[in-house]
Amino acid sequence: MRLEVSKTADVPASPAAAWALVRDVPRLAGCVPSVSGLSTLEPDCRYAATVTERLGPFRLSVPVEIELGTIEEPRRIVAGLTGADSRGQARVKGDLEAVVEPSPAGARLTVGMKLEVLGKLATLGAVPMRRRADELFADFVRRLQAELTGAGEAASGDAP
Repeated sequence: MRLEVSKTADVPASPAAAWALVRDVPRLAGCVPSVSGLSTLEPDCRYAATVTERLGPFRLSVPVEIELGTIEEPRRIVAGLTGADSRGQARVKGDLEAVVEPSPAGARLTVGMKLEVLGKLATLGAVPMRRRADELFADFVRRLQAELTGAGEAASGDAP
């Protein structure tokens, strides 16, 4: 099943500050709900992490690899993502994209993902996955705003 989600949010920071956060993968990962255990496989290129999530009847823990691909300084970055859980419930492969642009509030951040979801998880269909993606994105934006306004230490302490 193919899942495509794109969300945009204005954040109270300069485009340069927002871009610096997007380019700092360990710092950015701290803002992403359900992501833990980020490790660097190849500096500024490849990373590994675990995505832990409950969706419908599934409780997933999916090790993923993220590889930075296209980087258009200072506005756009695309990364590839692949992963599979050990129980065969979910396999994912696709692209993540972040675009930073100026906005009246400071910076506009557009985050998108195009994922191929396979395994038992795909049987849920796109609607519950999109609904959960909306919830996660709202939490992600709150954490980004906290990180960009200097309240990030308190917010990252709440990370799972």
